[in-house]
Amino acid sequence: MNELISCITPTFNRAELLKEAIASTIKQTYSNWELIIIDDNSADHTEDVVRKYQETDPRIKYFKNPKKGVSSARNHGIKMAQGEFITFLDDDDIHLPHRFESQLAAMKKSGSRFIVSGCQFRNRKTGKVLEERNVEMKVMGVGFPSRWMVKKELIELVGGYEEDFQGMEDVRLSYKLADHEVYALHDDVISILYDTPNSLSRVKLTRIRERGLLLEKNQNKMPPIEEAWWQFVLGLEYYSVGEKKKATERFKKAAELDSRGVYGLGFKYYQMTKFLGGPFKRVSLKLLQILLGYKFPIVVQHPIISSNGISVIANGNGYKKSKSVF
Repeated sequence: MNELISCITPTFNRAELLKEAIASTIKQTYSNWELIIIDDNSADHTEDVVRKYQETDPRIKYFKNPKKGVSSARNHGIKMAQGEFITFLDDDDIHLPHRFESQLAAMKKSGSRFIVSGCQFRNRKTGKVLEERNVEMKVMGVGFPSRWMVKKELIELVGGYEEDFQGMEDVRLSYKLADHEVYALHDDVISILYDTPNSLSRVKLTRIRERGLLLEKNQNKMPPIEEAWWQFVLGLEYYSVGEKKKATERFKKAAELDSRGVYGLGFKYYQMTKFLGGPFKRVSLKLLQILLGYKFPIVVQHPIISSNGISVIANGNGYKKSKSVF
């Protein structure tokens, strides 16, 4: 294996955090890579930081975003990329050292043009692991591009990121990719994701609007239960900010779409408790969040690749292990 891997990192006013992202790239066990940093017109010393690393490692490339925004920054990175394989790394995340080697091997074994690997979510201050996601998604769309590897030809085929999306841009792209390729799940933790305030990929002030727009643009291609999941998510979001009328509309729609009756139960519970406040509302939100993922069925059969010779086969309640065919 000696294929060139292009890693694209958009950044904005994150000079100190960017150092960690760059360092984790330099530590990769696979050496044939280029790190393409797209500066979204930072006002801090980001350029000085990158130039310092470039003095000792020519694999690090630096470009200014000719436009503005994370989606246009990633698109510019894709345009500049020379590699056949594209990965992404947010400026506040890091790779584990084996990422490129493991993902490239998985892609070659599977023949897939789009894989989603495992990751850990950690608290930046304490280092505590908050969650580990490995093989977990059963639907068409997927987020967190810091755990993706995609063939450049596939991204170009769908036209890259939609630049009017600022907050759910990665999930939107994944639905576009799903029109041409069912992503494969890769059973290996390859990156660490931190939830950093004002992250380029997590614009919280626009989260509800972006999720609504995402659903509007993709619901015609979603199976009913997947649309129901998104409707229920939006119901939770509206409920959490006190928009009870909009929450009611979303929960009701989710109930109508869910033939299992789980979201119908959630809707009835919400109707009984929606006027409660304080700690009672927090309890209600927690219970509704549990119902969101309760025995969620497999909507899309994703190929599953394991790095240890074991493939993970989906069943009705989760996953079980068996010998790998890869």
